[in-house]
Amino acid sequence: MGCAASQENSIATVSSSSNTTQRQFAGVLVLAGEVDEAVCHHAFYYAIWKKYGVLPERFNWQLQAPDVSFYPLRPEFVESTYLLYTATKNPFYQHVGLEILESLETITRVKCGFATVHDVEDRSLEDRMESFFLSETLKYLYLLFDTDHPINKEEQERILFSTEGHIFPITSLFNTPPSPPSLLDPPLSILPRRNASFCETATEFSAGITPLRHSQMNHLFKTVGVDTNLHNWV
Repeated sequence: MGCAASQENSIATVSSSSNTTQRQFAGVLVLAGEVDEAVCHHAFYYAIWKKYGVLPERFNWQLQAPDVSFYPLRPEFVESTYLLYTATKNPFYQHVGLEILESLETITRVKCGFATVHDVEDRSLEDRMESFFLSETLKYLYLLFDTDHPINKEEQERILFSTEGHIFPITSLFNTPPSPPSLLDPPLSILPRRNASFCETATEFSAGITPLRHSQMNHLFKTVGVDTNLHNWV
């Protein structure tokens, strides 16, 4: 969901759809120190999840309907939920994780595992389960709730998750310049942790309560067409 306008004229290019890879961006923002902005991005996809119980591959927020309707048990939204919890320790994100678990159990659970959702509207299923569901989706859900896991207690600043959920240790080799160093390589620096954002978040957290203001969540739910009489964020 983005807009770019030319400074030379009033023509603007607008995308009315959000796709599956954009759900990972909230996690990227967390790693860059833009936590408040990550909260906003995550809340938008949480609203879509509340509407269907799963996330369609592509959602058109202007039509308030999917452009591509299947859900292959992707991990990006779960990963962002986990990273936001590790950054904020806000119990709301464990509440979101519990909702995700309940949806997976209710909608996608079959005799021999979990199935891809063919259509999020009618919740019909396909006879397949992608490997990333085990290696990524369930891994991030497990870590979201196992707060005593060594990764969460001791290794948080010393490991890095790949895009496939593999865990890599961050060692001094990551900060070692090439030998001899190239004049074209900029010096390595640590990104500052900051929360400068146009997204106003709540200052106090309690279990199940969104870090966004009530009015903001209500606006997001209306944007994606969620019936707030049937679904809420608490």
